[in-house]
Amino acid sequence: MTVRAERVDIKAIEVAALWVLAFVTSVIVGIHGLAYWDAGDYVRLAIDGGQSGLLLGRPLFLLVSRLILRTGVDPASAEVTLRWFWTGVSAIAAPALALLAFRLGLPRRAALMTGIALALSPSFAHTAHQVMTDGPSLAMAIAALLAAASARPLSAGVLMAIAILTRETAALHLVALALLLNRRAVIALAAAAVVITLTLFIFAPPAFSSWLSAMSVSIQAHPITLWQIVSPLLWVVAAGPIPVLAGIVILLWRRDLRPSGRWVMVSAPAALATVLLLFYPDGSFSPRYMLATVPLAFFLPAAVWMADRPRVMAAALLVPLVILFVATRSARVVTARGNAVIERIAALPLKTLVVPGHYCPQARLGATIHSRRDLSMMCPGWEWPVDPAAVLDAALAADRPVAVDVADDAWMPPREVDYRDAIRAWAGQHDGERVSGFLVVRKKHE
Repeated sequence: MTVRAERVDIKAIEVAALWVLAFVTSVIVGIHGLAYWDAGDYVRLAIDGGQSGLLLGRPLFLLVSRLILRTGVDPASAEVTLRWFWTGVSAIAAPALALLAFRLGLPRRAALMTGIALALSPSFAHTAHQVMTDGPSLAMAIAALLAAASARPLSAGVLMAIAILTRETAALHLVALALLLNRRAVIALAAAAVVITLTLFIFAPPAFSSWLSAMSVSIQAHPITLWQIVSPLLWVVAAGPIPVLAGIVILLWRRDLRPSGRWVMVSAPAALATVLLLFYPDGSFSPRYMLATVPLAFFLPAAVWMADRPRVMAAALLVPLVILFVATRSARVVTARGNAVIERIAALPLKTLVVPGHYCPQARLGATIHSRRDLSMMCPGWEWPVDPAAVLDAALAADRPVAVDVADDAWMPPREVDYRDAIRAWAGQHDGERVSGFLVVRKKHE
């Protein structure tokens, strides 16, 4: 008589260790401070209660952030507090992926390897230590799929709604959720729909037409080129060069290396979604959204292959992190300059129209922290006026000072070069004084 061996479950200590590994990795290789535009906007909106203009408005992310700040956090410490909190939430993704892989039928050792691969993923670590939605949304989406794989449709639906209300790209995993739950998927989808509808009823999203119009303007200003596809593709590889490439090969060609189990119900839809995201309009500007699908698409099929090569994987996972730390040295310099802008903004005259270049989120955050609601910003990107000189001249005519930053490092090439040149041309026609690093121009009174 043969006795069938029972699978040994993943232990609580291993779950905790994966969370710690993901958290510590993000802290070590992540950037301390505002490394992304979105992070600055989220912190400012959490402080002043404003609304995001991004599609559904990221209502849950902002609600939780505001509740944290209402515990008595000083506005000057808001970014640091929120960054550490959301890093902790994002780190849940690593153990959740390991548990999901195990529930989908992968061997315990291979399942743990998927969690390690995500915890040591360069692109994940880089974005997780920021006040941004990418990491938390991925963590909640994986948790939703884990609930679905465990035949818990109600929990799966609620968790997926939380993921979508944190960042809309999580909706791409609704296909996998439905495949895992089969006939019970209707319960999960109904639960998700109820949670999303109620949340958006309480926290009304921005007008969809406004968001679509802003996207259209951006796309027209930056038409799709080869780089628009290559840049997101590089972010796919940056999630973990060896795990991603191995996952692609195994998923597409090497059937003999594929693990057994239901993993394909999650991996295949995520892989298809990854391909579609490569063509997202204006994707080269912020391709980190690829993180929403890549770990689920490629780490799962590569799990057994990775687990069978522990020494190779040790180098394959650690070397890219070292490269990332060195490669982001310039980004840390940019972040430091941005942190200085937060303080510089306080010295500007009353009612100033400020053109801070690349550091608009930091300037706006600084105005919020220093209670300088009299300052207004003209920012590169979606909000940039058709005729910037006319806007600046109109401000002077209304007896409002104009502060512009014409320094080279205040504008990031190549996308902001045209904006910079326009501002420099205008500044060259006006006399002004230096105030806190800005050229401040005032109306000439006769």
